[in-house]
Amino acid sequence: MPDLAAFQNGFASALMADGEAGPSFQSQAFAVYRNTAFKGAIDALSDNYPTIVMILGTSAFVALAADFVAESPPDSPVLAGYGSGFADWLEAQPIAQALPYLSGVARIDRLRTEAHLAAEGQLLDPADLAAISAERWSKSAAALHPATRFGWFTVPAPSIWLAHLDPHAAEIAPAWRAEGVLLTRRDGAVMAQRIGAAAHRILFGLRLGETIGQAAAD
Repeated sequence: MPDLAAFQNGFASALMADGEAGPSFQSQAFAVYRNTAFKGAIDALSDNYPTIVMILGTSAFVALAADFVAESPPDSPVLAGYGSGFADWLEAQPIAQALPYLSGVARIDRLRTEAHLAAEGQLLDPADLAAISAERWSKSAAALHPATRFGWFTVPAPSIWLAHLDPHAAEIAPAWRAEGVLLTRRDGAVMAQRIGAAAHRILFGLRLGETIGQAAAD
């Protein structure tokens, strides 16, 4: 009789296997469970990448997600953060040739999930900020809020992503240029905006530990 660890490993392997389950798992109940778990992973991926669902449509997304789940099944029963490698995976798929912005949009969906799940952090009080001299401000290091996420893209992925948040957007035709995006969370809600190269450089510098003056110098 196999020990518990061996059984669990075999169960997990059979659960996500493309082919038939092994002899120990060829029951109707297991087949139902396997299908339910597989569908649960696809549903979680859909929840975590809603903009990709909007771009591709539900049927196309499910077909694509099924391939991803088969290759990269969840390693935790908590699926709120599942799919961290989805954007990288998309870059290697044929669809990336037709939609070169798709992986960038997926990365922003991922940034939104991370911002939503991040820990709470202390906000800078406007009154305290107003009391700081310009010289002291320049020499200060500022810690980014735990929910702050940002990125830089060679394609207009931020514009495309933001446009899909607007229910009144009739046509999405952004200028084809590099863009940045900044996301953070306040009062439980994730907020996002486009940023330029200068703002991205400042945020990147602050994340590296530079002072505000150093980050803003270039």
